Amino acid sequence: MNWETFFEDSENVTAEETRQFIESGEPDRYQLVDVRQPKEYEQFHLPGAILLPLAELSSRTGELNRDKPTIVYCRSGVRSRAGCQILAQAGIKYVFNMTGGILGWQGVHAEGDAEAGLEFFANGNFPTTFELAYQMEDGLRRFYRALAEQASLATERDMLLQLAGFEDGHMARLQEKYLQSGGITPLNTMEGGFNIAEMIDIFGGQLSSVEDVLQLGMKMEAQAFDLYQRLARKYHNDVAGAFYRDMAKDEHNHLLQLSRELDRILSEAQNG
Repeated sequence: MNWETFFEDSENVTAEETRQFIESGEPDRYQLVDVRQPKEYEQFHLPGAILLPLAELSSRTGELNRDKPTIVYCRSGVRSRAGCQILAQAGIKYVFNMTGGILGWQGVHAEGDAEAGLEFFANGNFPTTFELAYQMEDGLRRFYRALAEQASLATERDMLLQLAGFEDGHMARLQEKYLQSGGITPLNTMEGGFNIAEMIDIFGGQLSSVEDVLQLGMKMEAQAFDLYQRLARKYHNDVAGAFYRDMAKDEHNHLLQLSRELDRILSEAQNG
């Protein structure tokens, strides 16, 4: 979808317009800028958003792509309006204020600070970046399978196994494209940097419907997408940067699949 047509040359966009735009194409064709404080970002933020607090914005505009459409948001739309003025004056070509801020956001969100999860890819304990990504995919697959074993209803169990199948496919692509060695030792960490055992303790026994399962899956994919987007920015001039961008696109596509499936189920329930 052409963003110029989508936003109709307006300087303001609603949270719903932003969500529709994000879901309409590739994640690397735009940039989201969060001008709130780090603690606000840590509590929840839009997946893939760049944290640039308003007080630091004028000195950090060099971190942004000047040619990409840039959507700025804050809590309610006040700080982001000021942020848009700063970015426009700095030469960012296409700047849009998300009116109403994140308070009006109805889509999935991510949690954690701007460095969350990056330590797994920077500690040098793995032969390759690709192997660590593979390990995290495997961790999420094992998480879904463990929850499936605890599920009391067949519908929830089947959906969890379907989510595990997403990770099977992703791991197969990683194995074929990047990994040359076999016998990879499993990690206790999964996509997004979560600890498997802790997440099973949190969610085990709490999934009482297919909707719950899908919402959990969307949260996991949003966290993974957010992590890979942050890694892609950190290593943007590195070979690894291209890999992280590819991973982010895959997670974005998974997220959209789950979102469409949830919309379908909710629509059927409403009409049935």
